[in-house]
Amino acid sequence: MSKQNNFPRKHFFIDQKFQGRYMVTFLIPMLVLLVFMIFTLYLSSQAIINTTVRIIKYDVESKISLQLQDQQQPTIERYESLLDSIQKYLRTFSNNRDFRKNLMSSLLWVFGIGVFLVVIQIVLLTIFFSHKVAGPVYRFEKVCNNIINGIYTDEIRLRQGDEMQNLARLFNEALKCTRERLQIKESDNQLQNK
Repeated sequence: MSKQNNFPRKHFFIDQKFQGRYMVTFLIPMLVLLVFMIFTLYLSSQAIINTTVRIIKYDVESKISLQLQDQQQPTIERYESLLDSIQKYLRTFSNNRDFRKNLMSSLLWVFGIGVFLVVIQIVLLTIFFSHKVAGPVYRFEKVCNNIINGIYTDEIRLRQGDEMQNLARLFNEALKCTRERLQIKESDNQLQNK
């Protein structure tokens, strides 16, 4: 039996500026890549359709010219034979496994390249943004370990553009107040010992 969450989330946007910046930073490149993928898929499918139509048109025109080349006035039977031949060709073409295989291969290449680009983009965005958070977290951990060891002289300095600037200022203020209180307590202890 799982324990119920005592603190259900009521607000999903806590720090709207921080969360909004990350949403926009991930959303814009993803939308650009999505538009690129849709455009590429559209162009690829148009190229495949145009090529297919061109092949069929050429083959049908060849069949017509071959069957009617020496005929001044072809008979109805000749036209029927020609139409049957074209219909049979179209059926054969639409059931051609090699054509389907080549078509799927072309589409898979387009999708494969698109997926590869998406993965590269996600990796780069993740590295870039995790660095802006991981660096400050590492610095906070070092200062907290020093505080545990009784060293209250550290101060958290973050690079410009790093996240958690407000938390660093607040933490530095808390450290400063703690140092001052410890100094007051230490001076009181020295006065009492005299």
